[in-house]
Amino acid sequence: MTQAVSPEFLPWLKEAIPLTQHLGIENLYWQDKELIAELQLAPLVNDKGTGFGGGVAGLATLLGWCYVTLLLDARDQRCPVVVKESSNRFTAPLTGDFTLHCWCEEDGQPQSFLETFAKKGRGRINLKVEARQEGQLAFDYQGTYVALGN
Repeated sequence: MTQAVSPEFLPWLKEAIPLTQHLGIENLYWQDKELIAELQLAPLVNDKGTGFGGGVAGLATLLGWCYVTLLLDARDQRCPVVVKESSNRFTAPLTGDFTLHCWCEEDGQPQSFLETFAKKGRGRINLKVEARQEGQLAFDYQGTYVALGN
């Protein structure tokens, strides 16, 4: 089931983090338990005509941040969210527009993250992000995010 992200979120994001205005984010939506971003390659193209690695890694980091922020927004608990650690791997060049998919691999972790945050005012969650082009994996990322409370 596809569900749109709040229509206010992308304009807010582009104001809160001005760089996002230039990253080719066309659409952001939930599909089942995944947050998906549809992206243009053009703003990220490198001298070889493929996706610039730093830009793709930055977008993966951003999508994880959005995932956590939207989880907290759904509970009216917006607070500072930071990436604590991350790693990534490129498996194929990105040569055209692509999608990023973000999810939590551990069943129940989003709920336990929210419960811990409600109880302690802090929470940690591990997320996975993949870049796919025409259904093929081109990049994967794992990150740990921390919600710091108010």
